[in-house]
Parts: sequence; structure tokens; C-alpha cells
Amino acid sequence: MIHASRPIAPLDFLQLVAVALIWGVNNVLARVALLELPPFLVVAARFAVVLVLIGWRIRPIPRAKWPAFALMLCCVGPVHFGIQFVGLHMARDLAPMVVAMQLWAPASVVFAMLLLHEHASRLRLAGVAIAFLGVAGMTFDPVVFAQWGALCLVATAACAYGLGTVMVRWIGTDMDVWSMQGWIALACSPAMIAATLLFEPQAAQAAAHASWFVWGAIAFAGIVSSIGANAMIFGLVQRYEVSRTTPYLLATPIISFTLAGLWLGDHITSRIILGAAVTMSGVALVAFAERRFRAVAPAPADAG
Repeated sequence: MIHASRPIAPLDFLQLVAVALIWGVNNVLARVALLELPPFLVVAARFAVVLVLIGWRIRPIPRAKWPAFALMLCCVGPVHFGIQFVGLHMARDLAPMVVAMQLWAPASVVFAMLLLHEHASRLRLAGVAIAFLGVAGMTFDPVVFAQWGALCLVATAACAYGLGTVMVRWIGTDMDVWSMQGWIALACSPAMIAATLLFEPQAAQAAAHASWFVWGAIAFAGIVSSIGANAMIFGLVQRYEVSRTTPYLLATPIISFTLAGLWLGDHITSRIILGAAVTMSGVALVAFAERRFRAVAPAPADAG
């Protein structure tokens, strides 16, 4: 339950900072892992770690809700992560892809209007339009235009995640964060193993030659990002309004930008920075215009 607005406690503020830092670092580590391993294998390994650690926390779902629940799992699980990691694997630079990942928030507004018939204020609609225009505007940069296929895939994955978050609210399943993460891992890992066997014939060879750092990056994604960060954000959105937590998480792409430039040597142009600023402004508008719900459905998974 969300209570009346109150100051964010110091420990909760540190958790918000930690989540933004974890997700920002995780985006870069994912890109590093994809330099040595194929995308479906990376996703399969990441969620295999999650499944081993918290699979025992999975709780059954009422049979009547299974069709909608299965669609939600596909959207936030194999569809989202599979498409996104293929896009990241194709990309030469991480920065524009990180911007496209943020489209899940405005996309969720659109899907909520279409599926839940929610009313969207002019401010929220303006935020949606601004966010999408920011990503579209980046494509005019030659650096981004050369990667437009990867950008489209990552943006599509973000929209799938946005649909998944709306489905969570539609289903209204009373589920804790551990069970939700367990279900997503159960949906992701076997599906991505199958995709690896079908589409990545060199996966075994790549895995045999991958560095320990890459396997450490995958372990970080599974343990610290998927399990740790999501446990923190789940508790935070139960205690505070979305409009008060989201602005802090907008630091995630900034962290990824900085690390991508310093560590990976990404070519970050002024037009990319402008597009990122416009997109983040749109996402912020969506967050600030978010209505204050008395109950919040559990967040399905990190979008990265």
C-alpha cells in the first residue's frame, strides 16, 4: 500500500542510488558479455542462475489466469530479453541502445490506454510523444543511423516490456518479487536454451573460450541485478509513489553512457546526447504525471 507522501528515508534513498548504479553497470557488463558470447546463450545463462537460486520460491497461479499470465511472462521474459540482447549484440555502440531501453515507460502508458482503458492526462501523453521523438531524433545521427536495425530491435523489446508491465496490472496476481522473478527465469532460460541450440551453432565453442570476467558479468546480472536490485525496487514502489522513485532511476542511462564512453570507447555525439536528454525528459514527464495508486502491482523484472 502507498501512503501519503513522506520524505524518502536515508536508507531508501541509498537503495534507489544502488539500483540505478547496478542497472547502469549491468547494461555495460551485458555488452561486454556479448562481445564473447552469442545473445541467446547470455540470456539463458543469466536466468539459469536466477532459476537455480530462487526457483524454489515459485508459487502456483490460478488456472483461470494462466492465458493472460503466460502472455505477460512472454512479454517481460523471452520476447523482451531475447529481442533486446540480439539488438545489443548487433549494435556497435551501447549509448543509443540504452536510450531506446527507456521506451518501456511511455509504451506502458499507450498499452494501458488501449487494454485497460485508462485515462491519460495531456501531460502523460506529452511525455510519451517526447520520449519517442527523442529516440527517433537520434537516428538522424550518422553513428546511430548505421545501427538503426539494432536500435529498432531494442526499442521493440522495450515496448514488449511495457506491454508486460500493463499485463501485470491487468492480471492483478498477488505475487511477491521472488515468485515473479522465478517465473520469469522459468520462462526465459529453457526458451533461450532452445533458441541457442537452433540459432547459435557456435555457442558451445564460444562458451568454452569465454573469459572468467564474462561469466562473472553474467553472474552479476543474475544475482545482483535480477535478484538484488529487483528486491530493492519492489519494496520501494510499495512505500513510495512511482513519480518519486522513477526520477532517481533516470540516472541509470547516465551511468551506462559514462561507462560506455570510458570503458568501451563508444562514440557519443552531441546529437545522441540531445536525443537522450529529450527521451529522458519524456520519461520524467510520464513519471511525474503518474496517478497515485493505493496499491502497486509487483514490478516484473528490470528492463535491462
